[in-house]
Amino acid sequence: MPKFLYTAIFLFVLSSASLAYSLFVLKPSNYTYIFIFLVSLFLFFTGLFSTTGFFLATKTFSKEGDPRGIFRSVLKISAYTSFGIVIFFFLRGFKLVSLFNIFLSLAFYLALGYQLFVYGRKER
Repeated sequence: MPKFLYTAIFLFVLSSASLAYSLFVLKPSNYTYIFIFLVSLFLFFTGLFSTTGFFLATKTFSKEGDPRGIFRSVLKISAYTSFGIVIFFFLRGFKLVSLFNIFLSLAFYLALGYQLFVYGRKER
């Protein structure tokens, strides 16, 4: 296992602890606590999807190459996916669910995906 993955797993454990703290200790009484929950949820899902995706890419699909490059590409996809989940919870947590806000959030999410995966700079 590459040495940088130990750091990623350690950060994933820290984000899991912060998510557990925000779930069990903090009550959603004000917007600051909701924002802390959303940030910890984003970090948790990003860590979960990136470590799982890296192991799937290297073991199951036998992807060859630099492990850091593989992890960076998987990390980009997992951060994008977890950002979509957090957008949904953001709208729900701040009681902004309306057809117009859903349309704007979806347009922003798709524009971000276009920028990251089609138009943006290529991997190193």
